[in-house]
Amino acid sequence: MFGGRSGDKDTGRPVSSFISEPWYIEVQKLNNEELMRVYILISDGHYRFAKNAWYMPIGMDQRCPIMVAKGFRSPDTLDRMAAFENIARTLEVEYRHFIDAWDFGYITEKDIERAILKILESRNIAIAENF
Repeated sequence: MFGGRSGDKDTGRPVSSFISEPWYIEVQKLNNEELMRVYILISDGHYRFAKNAWYMPIGMDQRCPIMVAKGFRSPDTLDRMAAFENIARTLEVEYRHFIDAWDFGYITEKDIERAILKILESRNIAIAENF
């Protein structure tokens, strides 16, 4: 479905190879602050985003890039778990292509990092052109 690539290695794909892909288009829905939350964790290298983490057990910090981008923390009570799952269901619909690409290993953290840089660069160029 997604080419069978492993999500654990960097394939070095150029950004131009995924600009028209549905997951990239969905990442563009994130605002600059949300993009920076994900970018900082990727560039820092100390946090590993979870796969298939939309419905997780309490007590572990396992969030996918979208939940991190949106600023949602891992739940630590049953009430927060219920709220987290409701939010996750909503986001899962809006970011379906991205989530599938991430969960199935079609994209890597490096792909996401390059996509974020490209999006932020294009937004800055658009702002500069308007002056």
